[in-house]
Amino acid sequence: MTMEKRAELSPRLQGVAEMIPEGARLADVGTDHAYLPAWLLQNGRIPSAIASDMREGPLSRARATARACGCFERMSFRLCDGLSGIAPEEVDALVIAGMGGELIADILSRWDYTENPAIIYLLQPMTRPVHLRQWLYTHRFTLREERCCRANGKLYTVLRAQYTGCATEETPAALYFGALDLENDPLAGEYREQVLGRLQRRITGLVEAKPGPERDAELTEATKLLLALRDSILPAPQSEEAILAEIAEYERDEKVALCGEQRSAVLAAVTEGVAVVTGG
Repeated sequence: MTMEKRAELSPRLQGVAEMIPEGARLADVGTDHAYLPAWLLQNGRIPSAIASDMREGPLSRARATARACGCFERMSFRLCDGLSGIAPEEVDALVIAGMGGELIADILSRWDYTENPAIIYLLQPMTRPVHLRQWLYTHRFTLREERCCRANGKLYTVLRAQYTGCATEETPAALYFGALDLENDPLAGEYREQVLGRLQRRITGLVEAKPGPERDAELTEATKLLLALRDSILPAPQSEEAILAEIAEYERDEKVALCGEQRSAVLAAVTEGVAVVTGG
């Protein structure tokens, strides 16, 4: 008698698995080896799954995994581009993981049924999470939850999104930190520092670049963004003097020298609540 192979998940896919509603009919888009649906089926978390991929090679590996794990009969395999081969009435939860944020947004934008509040979307971008969050907000999705996971020494997030038709204010914190629980998620603080550190390195590079109108404008925008993100974490300064002191402290810490015009622009942006988002 052949022993069933036990599906094993990487920490990244384990983070996705933990956010999938129990009992959901799942579709795993870009499934590759189908480890995620196989694990969920073996552990009784879901009754059925669709494993889809746009290439036959990964789909063949998915079939092999399903057979080895004893869940072939409960898994459907679709050779299709994105969500094109999946009907909305077949699923309660959709997973799109391990792709860039732009590609995930593109896949969602090409499906005619995204505006369905009955479907939960589990999205795990490897790059450009800001782009993906902005797409979701623009199309009136609500981020219900967001958790951090670590893979190969880097931190990523898993987004649980749902179409609600409700608008979300696209503040810097909403775009860069999403629905992360900075108090209770043990990795969220580290993720926040990763985001801020990347932005600080960008500012340092701009400071060292050749001065010019384009560089100066970009430096001002990046500095405004960093201050706005810091402000979303710490209590906002209540006075102009406090804001100027914060700018001066930042300049000392980061060895950045803003000109008077740049400092005034940052002051105006912070005091007026202007949010300028760059990069992603």
